Amino acid sequence: VDGLHPYEATNNDAVYLRGNNINKWLVPTNRGTITLDYDPNIRNETARNLSVWRFTGNSWQNVGGTVNTSKKTITASFDGFGYYAVMYLRYGFEDVTGHPYARDYLNSMFTKGIMQARSSGNFGVYENITRGEFATMIVKILDLPLNYDTQNQLLTFNDVPNYAVNGALWDFRHIETAARAGIISGLAPRIFNPGGNLTREQAAVIIARALNYKLGTQEKDEAALAKQFVDAGLIDFYAV
Repeated sequence: VDGLHPYEATNNDAVYLRGNNINKWLVPTNRGTITLDYDPNIRNETARNLSVWRFTGNSWQNVGGTVNTSKKTITASFDGFGYYAVMYLRYGFEDVTGHPYARDYLNSMFTKGIMQARSSGNFGVYENITRGEFATMIVKILDLPLNYDTQNQLLTFNDVPNYAVNGALWDFRHIETAARAGIISGLAPRIFNPGGNLTREQAAVIIARALNYKLGTQEKDEAALAKQFVDAGLIDFYAV
């Protein structure tokens, strides 16, 4: 198709709207990175609350990013063309602001788009994490490229709705990516139970798989766990 200058805006064809026009839709051949400058007046201590956002599909998508305070830049993964901007968290949540030890960590998880708030006024600090939410978080933390069938015909789990909602706690794309990477598995054939609460045991298994930790032997690990934890006998065989 005919090329257009990036900042030429005619007939409502502004650069940030072109992602909605299939005739001008471009996809990069390879994944890369994008580095943007940010306001140098922002203090280093609060620069952790910066994130790169991409405007696509008529909405802003948080793509996270790593801040370099010496260069006053932030670098994020580049998955597609569009309109990018650096945004800064200037407000917080009541249950985060008053938290005795985790305020900075919680703000960072929210700022980078790894975790979503449970409501507009409450982050949900003391709420349980669901299996779907944790799988989504792991994929975002590892910055894995999304890997799913765009036609939604080859999904791993039957109980994961095949649609994505902007700002949702989890969606099928991240769960499918985690499943295809071997990070998660179901509770039964084709059943994941994304809305079920995550146990500490399940979280440990998912993290170990995600980080490619080398596993020991069943007999030795059972003995080692028995020395460390009085409830070691409650650990499921698969998770030892």
